[in-house]
Amino acid sequence: MKTRFQRAFTLLEVMIAITIFSMIIIGIYATWTVILKGTKAGMSAAANAQRGRIALRTLEDALLTTQMFSANYAYYAFVADTSGDFAALSMVSHLPAAFPGVGRYGDNIVRRVSFTIEPGENNQKNLVMTQGPMMMAQSKDFQPYTLVLAKDVTLFSLEFWDERAREWSNEWKATNQLPKMVRIAIGMGKAKSGSDPLDLVTQVVALPASAVLPEFQVPQGGGPGAVPPGGLPPGRPPGTGPPINPNPGGVGNPLLPKR
Repeated sequence: MKTRFQRAFTLLEVMIAITIFSMIIIGIYATWTVILKGTKAGMSAAANAQRGRIALRTLEDALLTTQMFSANYAYYAFVADTSGDFAALSMVSHLPAAFPGVGRYGDNIVRRVSFTIEPGENNQKNLVMTQGPMMMAQSKDFQPYTLVLAKDVTLFSLEFWDERAREWSNEWKATNQLPKMVRIAIGMGKAKSGSDPLDLVTQVVALPASAVLPEFQVPQGGGPGAVPPGGLPPGRPPGTGPPINPNPGGVGNPLLPKR
């Protein structure tokens, strides 16, 4: 009787095969993980860039439609606060039809628009826009429309063109005047090395309007300081305006939302 021998893998060969197969699986998993992380980072960068462009466009639209009447500048005050880590801006604008939230107050499209930095999730900072009809915005009980324009903001700066010095200045103290040009910078996220923003968008906006002088304005009731068209604030007698803050760029400015 003859004995038959069958060929088979040895234990060492099986272990080597399993090791090679495991290395292939680990390589595929690692590659897939890198692809997922790269896709997520790319989508996040694209989303941040898009938010930055939207925020910049919103600021540009508000600045391009800014209005100022010198006889009633207490209502039309152009307030820029650059004293803190982040800038803040408040103005009265005749908003275009495509402006975010423009349809919330009907035909009252002459509104006070403010841009401030507010706390967000995970200790992040958000660029927030608030708006409301010009006269209603003077009331403490009025709740303006609020919209987060950009998240994880690490830079929000404003510079103004100084006609006399012929250079850019980071301060604008004349609340009854409009600057000729405004340079905006918005940064989001942080780069891995250093404290520079990961995504940075900048824009120079040339304001097409200038303040209307009192002699060219026909006020209601006669004389400077008369209430502009649009009605009176609740509980305020005719011919009077809101109190003027002597330090419009400082803390407690009634024209800027509380931070």
